[in-house]
Amino acid sequence: MNNRSQFSRRDLLGAGLGLGALAAAGALTSCSGSSPASSATASPTKLRITLGWVSNVEFGGYFIADDRGYYRDEGLEIEFLPGGANAPSAAQSLAAGNAEIGLSPSMSDTIVAAAKGNDLKIIGAVFQDSPGGIVSLTKKPVKTPKDLAVAKVLGQGGTQPYLDAILELAGLPPATYKLIPAGFDPSPLVDGQGDAYTCYVTNQPTTLETQFGLVKDKDYVTVTYSELGLPSYADVIVTTGKFASANGDAIVKFLRASIRGWQDNVADPSIAAKLCVDKYGSDLGLDLKQQIRQNELQAPLIQSAFTKTHGLLNMDTALLETKMLPAMKAAGQTPVPADVKGIVDLSYIAKAFNGKTTL
Repeated sequence: MNNRSQFSRRDLLGAGLGLGALAAAGALTSCSGSSPASSATASPTKLRITLGWVSNVEFGGYFIADDRGYYRDEGLEIEFLPGGANAPSAAQSLAAGNAEIGLSPSMSDTIVAAAKGNDLKIIGAVFQDSPGGIVSLTKKPVKTPKDLAVAKVLGQGGTQPYLDAILELAGLPPATYKLIPAGFDPSPLVDGQGDAYTCYVTNQPTTLETQFGLVKDKDYVTVTYSELGLPSYADVIVTTGKFASANGDAIVKFLRASIRGWQDNVADPSIAAKLCVDKYGSDLGLDLKQQIRQNELQAPLIQSAFTKTHGLLNMDTALLETKMLPAMKAAGQTPVPADVKGIVDLSYIAKAFNGKTTL
């Protein structure tokens, strides 16, 4: 995977995509509220799913659900629309009516856009802990805000507001660290040009392992922005209020099948990796070993204490409002709503689980 284009597409906390004004996406007629077995015999409901990035293991659970027929069992026909460095954002695709459901890397951008009056609904999230974070070598690790405050940080453009926000929320003076402009290759960290490097903890560390032979926890350590006190969900599942109000049954079916796929993905990270290399991302030249490792690294971020009792893809609105919205405000994002009522709607995922925590 091309790390350079990944970071030009979305910054480390998923902010500043410049969505602009969004119009409501058109509605799609859904299947009637029947059981998966009976709905599969009817004409399938077609859903276009726009990905927030290229077809790699970041979306592995969805690919498993498709390959194993979980969507078909629900009477759905799924079309994945891959993203990329120059592709429209998920929210833009929804606004243009080019997709019914979007998978957005940026929770914060989606909330800000909705707070500006755009017709967006967040109905779930894959990453309970955003993969944006910092990697450092064990000889001088950065694990806490205090470590960050005195570090030389190799960072990409747009990361400083989040580093400052981490220090502010920790009660430390901002900008006491030294920020050194860096690209999207972690080699300068190995060369000693800095103490830490801003990254996706599911991505750049695999470069350290494959190109430099470094071993996690022995040679390098990672810490997410969430662990540093700046929490955020990521890869949120988004639709429009207009579509949701007319097609709630289809959304429940999509979530139910997707949950099954993500459960399978957590159980065996190699499944989706093989599917991405051989099928869904076959034109990308993906490396199987790297995809498996990326999937292994993202597995802990997909699960949390909350999902153990509420199920995968679910969201804790209390945590969102008490911790994540203040984090967005500290990072200078605006407008930040007082709460997420009318923006986050978890009624569909509750129907998908139907009182259970696994499917």
